[in-house]
Amino acid sequence: MSPRLPTLLALALPVINAASTLPPREISSIADSIENPGFISFPIHRGTKSLSARDATASLVNDDDTSYLIELAFGSNAQSVKVAIDTGSDELFVNPNCNDRDFSSAIQKACTADGEYEPNESTTANVTTQTSEIVYGSGAVEIQYVVDSVGIPGTSTNMSNVQFGMAINSEDLNEGILGLGFGEGVNLNYSNFVDQLAAQKVTNTKAFSVALGTSDTAGGSVIFGGVDTKKFSGSLASNAIQDPVSGDIQRYSVQMNSITFKNDSATTKYADTDVSVVLDTGSSLCELPTSIVSAMATSFGAQEDSSGLLYVDCSYQSSDGSLDFAFPGVTISVPFSDFILSDGRECVLGVQAFDSDSGITALLGDSFLRSAYVVFDQTNMLISMAQYVNCGTNEQAIPAGTGGVSGFTGECSSNSTSSSSSKSKSAGDVTRPAAAASIVGLVAGLAALVALV
Repeated sequence: MSPRLPTLLALALPVINAASTLPPREISSIADSIENPGFISFPIHRGTKSLSARDATASLVNDDDTSYLIELAFGSNAQSVKVAIDTGSDELFVNPNCNDRDFSSAIQKACTADGEYEPNESTTANVTTQTSEIVYGSGAVEIQYVVDSVGIPGTSTNMSNVQFGMAINSEDLNEGILGLGFGEGVNLNYSNFVDQLAAQKVTNTKAFSVALGTSDTAGGSVIFGGVDTKKFSGSLASNAIQDPVSGDIQRYSVQMNSITFKNDSATTKYADTDVSVVLDTGSSLCELPTSIVSAMATSFGAQEDSSGLLYVDCSYQSSDGSLDFAFPGVTISVPFSDFILSDGRECVLGVQAFDSDSGITALLGDSFLRSAYVVFDQTNMLISMAQYVNCGTNEQAIPAGTGGVSGFTGECSSNSTSSSSSKSKSAGDVTRPAAAASIVGLVAGLAALVALV
């Protein structure tokens, strides 16, 4: 989820840029007290993004509008709190307003279950007077900065003196957010979570890998400082992270070469798909230029509603076929079953149209990322990708230095790649909700999709 620029695709950008740097404090390395393998792995928990009552057309519960959470331990007494991983923003904050009157009771309950940080219960907490505001594509938060320890539940790994935000007020956010973007000296004037992992020698490098897992299976993970060679097939293809356009912040942006529609009756390579794309785990959908989305709609026989959602025949979810996203050195094949969102009654494509005047061309969110294994490497300014496949677990540390992930090869067979199994050629009439009231819920959090703030 990216913070908001003056455009729809606003990636997460602090409105008050992270306040002034807090007084320097001694960083104590945890490497002295534990045997440190150079990486730390988190299982991913699935959550559901909030659906605001203000979204009058969103009557569908957003079953497929999934967020991806990891659990952290805050303070001297290791208070457990789940936060959503977000490569489209840069800051960590906790304690969203779970009692937002626009939330359903189910969302309020889920929000509360994620846990809350209480600084007065931690003997190591330093609550500062500094505040900031972050506006996301969906939702906003005013935060007060705290410095405290942050650890990993169930382990002895514990970082001291980590700066993060504690929500004073929030709107339309039912989860805390762990921004995994660029920190000190780039987008912020303090060390963020990724910075601290390297500074305190939890990791050898400022790099992390993400495997969200397919839409119908659990088992996703994020590994800071490491990779899992049993979560992908083939080699990891590395491409340079692009420089920001004038006036923008640094983002995880890479060059894409093409998108191709494939099923057993047609292969269509879309025109004008050689564009720069931002990879954003905080966005449920992909955001692409209108010309590309229109071509996709034609391929699927989709019908667009007034909010820009593309309804398709649900038989596509169980048919063989894929959208193939080509990058220099690698093509990520996204099965229709992962690219199409469904609430069990209706189905929409995992994409919306976006024409930017901000310099951001396009965004690839979770509807793409579920099919990719991605390494985000700030140290070497590289994005490395391979086809996601799950054939077990073999987690290894990424070495320090310029080599990055070049020495790793996936141990999975490419023919075990997750894809839809049953064949049923396609699309009769598209069933749509009587009023535009339906699957927008799927996508209500999708506004987050527009997370590019």
